[in-house]
Amino acid sequence: MMKKIFSLSIFSAFILGIALQYSCSNKGTMAAARENFNKKEYFLAGDNYKQVYSKTKNTDEKKEACFKTAECYRLSNDMKNAENWYRKTVKIDPKNTEAEFKLAQSLKANQKFNDAIIEFETYKKQNPAEAAEADKQIKGCENALKWKNEKTRYIIENVKALNSKWEDFGPVWYKKDQLVFTSDREKGANNKMYGWTGNSYTDLYTVKYTAEKKNPNNIKFGFPELLDKEIVNSPYNDGNATFDSKFSTMYYTQCSGKDGKGKYCNIYSTTATGSEWTPPVLVSFCKDSFTCGHPSLSKDAQIMYFTSDMPGGYGGKDLYYVTWSKRGKTWGDPINLGPTINTAGDEMFPFIHEDGTLYFSSNGHMGLGGLDIFFSKGSGTDWSDPINMKSPINSGGDDFGIILSKDKEGGYFASNREGGKGQDDIYRFYMTPLHFTLRGVARDKNTHEVMPNTIITISNSNDSTKMVVKTDQAGSYKVILKSKTDYELFGAHEEYYDSKLESQSTRPYEVSTDLVQDLILEPFDFKHIFTLEGIYYDLDKANLRPRSKEILDTIVQLMNRYPKIRLEMGSHTDCRSDSIYNMGLSQRRADSAVNYIVSQGIDRERLIAKGYGESMLVNDCACEGTWIKKKCTEEEHQMNRRTTFKLLDNKYVPKNKQEMKDTGGATKTEETGKVGGAKGSKPAKPGQQTIPNPPKK
Repeated sequence: MMKKIFSLSIFSAFILGIALQYSCSNKGTMAAARENFNKKEYFLAGDNYKQVYSKTKNTDEKKEACFKTAECYRLSNDMKNAENWYRKTVKIDPKNTEAEFKLAQSLKANQKFNDAIIEFETYKKQNPAEAAEADKQIKGCENALKWKNEKTRYIIENVKALNSKWEDFGPVWYKKDQLVFTSDREKGANNKMYGWTGNSYTDLYTVKYTAEKKNPNNIKFGFPELLDKEIVNSPYNDGNATFDSKFSTMYYTQCSGKDGKGKYCNIYSTTATGSEWTPPVLVSFCKDSFTCGHPSLSKDAQIMYFTSDMPGGYGGKDLYYVTWSKRGKTWGDPINLGPTINTAGDEMFPFIHEDGTLYFSSNGHMGLGGLDIFFSKGSGTDWSDPINMKSPINSGGDDFGIILSKDKEGGYFASNREGGKGQDDIYRFYMTPLHFTLRGVARDKNTHEVMPNTIITISNSNDSTKMVVKTDQAGSYKVILKSKTDYELFGAHEEYYDSKLESQSTRPYEVSTDLVQDLILEPFDFKHIFTLEGIYYDLDKANLRPRSKEILDTIVQLMNRYPKIRLEMGSHTDCRSDSIYNMGLSQRRADSAVNYIVSQGIDRERLIAKGYGESMLVNDCACEGTWIKKKCTEEEHQMNRRTTFKLLDNKYVPKNKQEMKDTGGATKTEETGKVGGAKGSKPAKPGQQTIPNPPKK
């Protein structure tokens, strides 16, 4: 509850006297209960309201006492008892829609989300004008039910060594091996009872910790001690600190002033001198007309974020920032972070990470319970939409005051969630390591049978290294992947074209994930003849056009990609001229295509040039010596002057460079002047189907 003392309320005059000042005649009366409540002495007010409720015969007094008892429990952070008394209230006072709404809220805070949804629906019927707010709360309950079952990396632990049966919250990093936190446990700087909570006043404590070298997540804590007993920790409420990077200057929240007569919370600064602190100084932007608290310094200590209810905000408590003036050696005027961050509710407990990410708690943004922890990226008044950190960081209760390590893989926060040791407890969180795997099966495209001994090649976006694995007898493979990395992979196998180049990425995943990618391989087709679209010849010519060379480069790519295949390059003529002449012309054209491919470094033994003349026409053009009488255009005749290829086998034994040279496998030509391809030729990419054109029989 002390978190709300620092920022959820305006501190009206703090009353040093407490319930013990009341005479026996006043105790248990409505007057005493109302006076306690108005003084924000909710612990005392609740006790008096309960006595009134049990004794009065007046119906209106009974309704008031019942509702105010629930309010006292809520304001004292006891949501279990608050739920019970709100339920009593709606039973004896069905028209009290505020009690109905707060009953639903208390059920939500106690993580009874399905019951809370029912009560919010009841509230909507009673108060249609507030349907939008009820729907927002219902959505929060639905999210809680959904997020509760989502996979997460977070491990949450109650830091029992720090926590007491009272309120412990506001952890902050201090030096290399310490935490500073806030607590209202007994034996603090002032042992008097604080009327709001019935606990002691809050103080700043420090505790040392050590982490195991072999297992850094195994942390041992020492015994918490007061940060100091006289200078920083006053007889009243002190807490929620932040330090500069050298831990030489501390800013912290102090409520009610050093004499207990102040009405508000303010931010003070103090400097370390050896083992002691200098007398605190009120920061320049705090005024005695509104509350400021929860300071958080940027890494360079030039910007301070804080909470305030100063006039001109968007709701109850808003987040502000101030900038340090090196010339004036003072803080500038407060600037509201704007409506993206701040709502009509309360935004509190800012923590600015060294990478500039802002973390804070809010009950105005859609959440799981009371206060939820959110984060946003930006600066000044320009911020991204806040993102809820979800379960298990957030719960149905109040979750607040988070801090994170440099790598954001661990940290601390406070919560009054179910199962704690005290009223507010400090929790530690860390993340399990990310583990990503990729698995799949290689299959034959036609038969769908699994393919053992398929070679899987995997490249990544981070470097030029490749993983190469082979499928097992079940056709399966499995590899370990890195986080935040893009991958491309394909499968290769004897007698098969490479599979399609597939993509996978671990970037979208925030939890360990097993990815699946099956690979489909198409077997070589030794039966069909494929046409190379675009290779045409001038009438009665065997010379290759420039465009034809570019297309033949795809055959070079194909043969380089699959070094064991042998091809037949077929050439065809139109039906004009003598068929015997056309047979010779087509052979010269086939030779021309083969010679070009050989000039690019392909062994001639892998190629057969075959001229078909006019024996395989693709249309019914009128030809010499035939019964066909169709008159064709020049374009139709040119369609017959084409080049085809077909796969012969996959049994060629590749030669080394010397063997290629000895057998004349590669030659220079007038067209290129060198081995390696025509201008503009590009190598085939692994994993891409390298048939130059769609198959045509």
